[in-house]
Amino acid sequence: MITRLTPKGYYIDACGLSGETKAERCFPAQHNTLRLRKDRWLVVYETRGFRGIDDNRSVVYQVRADAPTGAVLSEGYLDKCVFDWDPLGDGRRFQKLCNHTVVFGVPEGATRDGIPLPHGGCFAAAWRRNPRIYDAERQYVLSDDEGIAAGAPGEGYRCYWAQFRLNDRGDDIEITQPPHELRELGLEDGPAPSRHNGLLIMNQGYVNPVPYNAVASEWAFLLHWSRGACDVEGLCTPIRFRWNKKTRLYEWAETGPVLDGPGEYGIFEGGIAPFRDEWLVSARVTRTPKKNLGNIWFRAKDLFNFDPVPHYAHEPRSHAPRTTFTGPDGTVRVYTTDQEASPYADGKGGDPRMPLSVFDIDPDDAFRVTRHAVVFDSFEAGLPIRRESGPTAHFCRQLPHDGGNRGLLTYSVRPRALLHERPGGKFKGLVNEEEMAVSGVYCAEIEYDRDHPPAWEFA
Repeated sequence: MITRLTPKGYYIDACGLSGETKAERCFPAQHNTLRLRKDRWLVVYETRGFRGIDDNRSVVYQVRADAPTGAVLSEGYLDKCVFDWDPLGDGRRFQKLCNHTVVFGVPEGATRDGIPLPHGGCFAAAWRRNPRIYDAERQYVLSDDEGIAAGAPGEGYRCYWAQFRLNDRGDDIEITQPPHELRELGLEDGPAPSRHNGLLIMNQGYVNPVPYNAVASEWAFLLHWSRGACDVEGLCTPIRFRWNKKTRLYEWAETGPVLDGPGEYGIFEGGIAPFRDEWLVSARVTRTPKKNLGNIWFRAKDLFNFDPVPHYAHEPRSHAPRTTFTGPDGTVRVYTTDQEASPYADGKGGDPRMPLSVFDIDPDDAFRVTRHAVVFDSFEAGLPIRRESGPTAHFCRQLPHDGGNRGLLTYSVRPRALLHERPGGKFKGLVNEEEMAVSGVYCAEIEYDRDHPPAWEFA
């Protein structure tokens, strides 16, 4: 049980790479964290701007010493945004923007039952590349929906991945397989990247893959797909990554059944959480005229061989991003804003994505919310983000537990206001310098009522 949540300030305050700094109106946004070895951690994140909706830019990594909040030893690119990308090789040029970066792998030196794992120290990262249209006259990046309507190729929305290890000095990573398109084994060519031939517009969840066997040589992850423009009619598929001992690389080895929402609901931006001897899939409902909706759940003994019957849970009520994790205490938790219950849901600014809260879920009682608590509130914290600018805290991550009764949560904080007017849809006004300056990734300490074992053991 969680007994206390204490905000601790910045986790990533700014990017140090030229072209991606706060002086250039970029900030760290979506992110994930991975343990590289006992005394080294990797943080990956995307830089983001204020030129339009989801103005995600480059994929950046940091190697940190000793702890997730430790000193930054190195910083570099996994994938850099470019403004003249030809995704299909047909001469059409777009801006290459990247998002939803995840990482997985077994830390170097990790053991199971005292035996070192042979795949320890082999890691992978995956993300999506997006062909986006930039309107230079309005200085505005068209959203995915707007861009596809204006001619951006839907089949250009694909996921990519790279593999790497910690270098011998322990201060940076070495790429063992350069970035390339993420495709199922045996489908290296052709229009469809998976065995489901009709699924072409590709995206992925933003919660890290989870170990799918006892020694973590297999990992389960959730992709999502569109039948129409972007995620309006969303579907998801679980996929299995498997480590190949000959190549010492991971492969996309298997794809599970197509998951769809009940009735009119599609699903996207999902994640996988272990629960006792089963697996849960948690997913966000795709955009519909009905705004604040609950969560879609699936439950399976085997994610790759089951009848995917969706269950709709009415809480938390939100159309904001949400993430799902199983805590070290075995409790399943969803992190999001309950927009119906938000104290800021009174019409002043509307569409509140504050505060960020945690919701304990009981899968045995129709996925009912049993407890909830506030993780972060920008107003309570005194951040200078105006209410009308749409203050937002989301993309919460539960970091791998390191033993004891305390852990760490990280989350993105920003306004949804933009540098220039949005021609259609929701517009939260013009962002100011103070609001841009405080945008970034923040963290909070999570305290449990008792000690729990670490996610990884070392000799």
